[in-house]
Formats: sequence, structure tokens, C-alpha cells
Amino acid sequence: MNIFYYDVAIPIPIRETFTYECKESIQVGSRVLVEFRKKKVVGHIVKAVSKKPNFYTIQISEILDEEPIFKSNDIDILFWLADYYQHPIGEVFDTFCPPTLRKPVKRNIHSRNIQSEYKAFSNDKKVTLNKEQVESLEILNNLDGFDPCLLYGVTGSGKTEIYLRLTDTYLTKGKSVLILVPEISLTPQLEDRFVSRFGDNIGIYHSKKTAKQRYDIWERAQSGELKIVIGTRSAVLCPLNELGVIIVDEEHDQSYKQHEGFRFSARDLSIKRAQVEAIPIVLGTATPSLQTLRLVQEKKYKEAKLLKRANGFKPPGFITLDINDSQLESGIAKESLDAITNTLKENKQVLIFINRRGFSPLYECSSCRWIAECSSCDARLVFHHGLNRLICHRCDSAYGVPKKCPACNSSSLNLQGSGTERIELFLENYFEGTTIIRLDQDTTKKKGSLKEILEMVHKSESAILVGTQMLAKGHDFPRVELGIILNCDSGITSPDINSLEKISQLLIQVSGRVGRKENNGKVIIQTRYPEDKNLLELRSGDYLNFALNNLKQKKELRHPPYSAIALLRTTSPLAKHNINFLHQVNKSAKLKSDMSIIGPIPSIISKSRGNFRHHSIIQASSKIDLNKLIKNIIVLAGSWKETKKVKWYFDIDPIDYN
Repeated sequence: MNIFYYDVAIPIPIRETFTYECKESIQVGSRVLVEFRKKKVVGHIVKAVSKKPNFYTIQISEILDEEPIFKSNDIDILFWLADYYQHPIGEVFDTFCPPTLRKPVKRNIHSRNIQSEYKAFSNDKKVTLNKEQVESLEILNNLDGFDPCLLYGVTGSGKTEIYLRLTDTYLTKGKSVLILVPEISLTPQLEDRFVSRFGDNIGIYHSKKTAKQRYDIWERAQSGELKIVIGTRSAVLCPLNELGVIIVDEEHDQSYKQHEGFRFSARDLSIKRAQVEAIPIVLGTATPSLQTLRLVQEKKYKEAKLLKRANGFKPPGFITLDINDSQLESGIAKESLDAITNTLKENKQVLIFINRRGFSPLYECSSCRWIAECSSCDARLVFHHGLNRLICHRCDSAYGVPKKCPACNSSSLNLQGSGTERIELFLENYFEGTTIIRLDQDTTKKKGSLKEILEMVHKSESAILVGTQMLAKGHDFPRVELGIILNCDSGITSPDINSLEKISQLLIQVSGRVGRKENNGKVIIQTRYPEDKNLLELRSGDYLNFALNNLKQKKELRHPPYSAIALLRTTSPLAKHNINFLHQVNKSAKLKSDMSIIGPIPSIISKSRGNFRHHSIIQASSKIDLNKLIKNIIVLAGSWKETKKVKWYFDIDPIDYN
């Protein structure tokens, strides 16, 4: 009797596979049920072992798939991910397995091989492409093999129409198309455009879909029934048959980076997938990341440009409003309120951006200066009016609102500062009878609420939209003629290494929602730093010139993207354990002359959920050298006593130091 041996990846925080035996032959990429530490768990066959191991092996309990759920290309990509991000291989496989298939369910292959026909509806093709769009589409249609291309288009330049035409080209060839967006809030608008053009056989894949819905999309994509899938990070390895092109919308957006657990970048992963599949990838944005701009400069990526809006107008520039001597009402200056009044009289809409949800970010005692803070985190509590609670935005803990100061027993407790909720309530009173629409995490929790809010925006004539970054990204609000940005100063003064890139992208994206239909849009930035050189440079709205200057400075300073960086992050109930562990790393790491380790450093958010947080910044000239150094640290750390006292992980290509 033949015995077959296989390496199995199990979703646990261990960076290795485990060898099992089976009396049947199993295809690599299939799921199996195995015993691990006296429990039955779902694992993934990642390799057939040719020789009998010289150690005892356990029998595989059950084969769960008739056909593999991961193909050979997928497995290559998943191993690359585990190696590049230094994450346990079993957890990597589990991340890209549909939730339904993470359970020990048998998967039978149905005769569902339906080849859907897609045909662009001529009644939706009302748009006549302008010269720039025609030239850009020609560049994209001529991409061949692995051929990354930046589609740089100012806001409102018609990038979505280019996506639709490019999709039509690939569908005509019998190919499928994957479109990625950074946030769930951007899927309804894009879905509507694609359904209007190609019908309703469009797959939408993201975390707000049920496990059943996601599995259905996954199955239909693998069978060839679906040829268009739109999704967020989790859709990046959707198993589309005959994949022809990947489109990454808003490629600059930092939401493509996973912030917890397995911290991978879906944008970078999509580029790797295109490379392995040998297909083109289009990176669309009005505010390209510095990494992408560098690769365009070095001729490693092609570029197509849309420098004017589709209607021929340029996006609006900025007006900086010095608020140092202004009286603010709920954070809004009188000059801004006058501008809102004039815009509403013209029956137009106003967009107010503040990147802070809740009613007030500070609850303090005016007698002793006590401030309400979370007992588990290094964070101030935010007052939420609708809930009448103080909420920690780090750990979501909720507290009652004290009527007397816990420190001095004074009744002089005050709310300071404004969030979206406070501004909404103020505007409802100040502009009685005007429609006020709030878009943030709190108003979009219920199923279907996002779609309802967006429909209300489009149905309303005169209205004020108030929101966080959810409001600023990618939406088309044709009636918005005035934009007001309330709290950009925190971005200007941020110590974060990427702060300039972030704030410049954010300001351009917010301004991009304004004046899309007519040429009289206006954007006001309220600031206490009106002479800030970066604000002055951005006033014209020319992001590309600003970004190229920023890129030049990065090169001189040897900052990313001209070097490779990783954060070694640690958490522990005692700060000294983090510090001791990171000092041990400093002592043991073998650094080349072009490498450095800075740390231990308390994280900007120094405590979260009862644990202290520290990190070290590891920098090298190349990603290859950085990867080797990290692997060496992982091996060494396995034998240290300090390792057992902390939770630690590497954050490769970090987007913040929080």
C-alpha cells in the first residue's frame, strides 16, 4: 500500500508547515482535516513530500476538497507573502480562504461551469471620450504581459469611464477583470456604473457581505460564471478564470494596507499577482503614491495622463483661511458660515470635512484640568451625543458621563473641540430647514445605510454634507460647489514620516469632490498656519508638482521609497519587557554599514487595551537586505527569555508609527 506524505499549513502563529501522511493521493492546494495538539483543524496541502520523513507522522483525518481551492500560481503568491511580510504561512493561507471554507466542510464540485456572456449596453455609452481619454485608453489597450501602468487623472477626469472601456476590451477577448477599491464605501457607486454598462452579473466581494454571499461570489468566479469582480483587500486573490487585467482604483490609498493581524498591502499584492499571472495592471489615482511615482520616473511603470476634468475644467485650488483671530462656532469660522449661506442660496451643496467622528474629542474639568481618558489606552475619551457616552476610539470601551469631576468634585465640566456629530447638530440649528447629511463610521453601521445616505445626497438639491475620510474618497457629488476643510493642521504638524504625502493626498481628494459639474467650485482650508510652505505650495491644487518635490527630498534623506523600512512592534502589560526585548534585538542584530536600528521608542499611541506599545525602526538600503536581517532576528529571538514576555511582530513598509 502506498503512503503519501504532505506538508500542511495550519492557521496558527508558527512560521512552519507540518508533515502528515495519507493513503490517498491529494492535489496540492486542497484543504484537509488534520489533528493538531489534540484538536481537529483545517489545513492546506502546500507541498507533496517525495521521501518518507525520518520522524513519526500522523494520518490526515479527512480530505475536504475534490479539487484544489488554490492553484499553483496562488500558492507561489502565498509563499511570497509569507516570506516578504514574515507572517506565519498557515495564517496567510487562511486569510485568503473564504470564511465558509475555513470550517471543516466538504466542498463538492458542481457542474456549474456556466460561461456568461457580457455585452456593453449602448444606451450607457453616452460619453464621448476627449483627446486625453482616447490617448490614455490606447496606452492601456496596448499593455502586454506583466505591464504596470499608472493612470494619473485629476479628480473628475473620467477615470471610471476608462475602466469601463478597458473592461469591455478584455471581456471581448474572453478575459475576466478584477477591480479593487480601498474601502467598502466606494463599491456602491462603482457597482452602479458597471451594472449600467454590463448588466447585473457583477461580483461584489468585501467583509460586509455575509460568509454565504462571499463564498457564492468566490465559487462563481472560479467556475467562470463571473467575469467581473469588484472588491476590497480580501478580493485581491479572487480566483477569476482567464484573468486578463487588474485595475486598482485610488492606488495611493492607505486603506489598502491591513492595519491589524496580517499587515499586508493589497495594492502591492495585486502587483505581485499581475507579475505571477503575466498580465497588465492599471493603478488609477489623482494623487499617486511616492512609491509609484518613483517607479514611473525609473521607467519601470508606464504612465497615462488625464490632466483635465472630463468637462474640460481644472479642479479647484485652495483658499487658506487664517483662523488665529477668528471666533469659531463648533469649529467653523464666520467667513466659512457666510460662504455656506451664499452657496445654499444658489441651491447648491456644501461639503464639510473633519477627520474626527463623535461630538467632542475632549471632556475636561476647567477647575483642575482633569481630562476623561480611557483606563486601558493612552487615549482621551470622545463624547458621543446620540449615545450619551464617552467612547474610546482605540478599544471601543464605553463610559458613563460624570456630572462632577472625579478628581476635584467640581461641576465645571466642559466639552472641547468638535467632531462630525457636533457639527451636524450645530448646522441643523444654524441653517434651519436645510438638509444636513452626515457620513462617517457611526452613520454607516447598519446594513444598507451607506447606500441610503448616498441616495439622499444625489436626491437633495440644496444640502450640507458632513463627514470624515469616507466622504472624501472617490465619490461623485455633482451638486457640491463649496468644500470646507476644518482640521488639516493636525496633518501639517504630524511627526509621521509619511505625513506630507498623506495630507497632500487628502486635501486634493477632498477638493476633488467640489465643482465637478461646473467651473465655480471653491475649497476653504481653515488653518492656524496660513504661511506653512507646504500649504502655500498646494494652494494651486497641483499635486503632481508637490509630490515630485517631496520625492526629491525623500531621495536626499534616504527615506522610503529610496530605502526599505520595517517596524518591530512590541506590546506587553509592562513597558520594561518591551524595552528589554528591543534592546536585545539591538545587541544581537548584525548590521551592514547601510543599515540602522532606531529604538526602543514608545509608539505614538503608547498604550492600548491595557498593553504598553513600543517599537524599533529598522532601515536598510534594499528590501532584500532588510528581509535577510529580519529572518536572522526571528531565528535569534526564538532562544531569548525576553521573547516570552512580549507579543512582537514586524510591520513591513509601515504607513504610520501609531
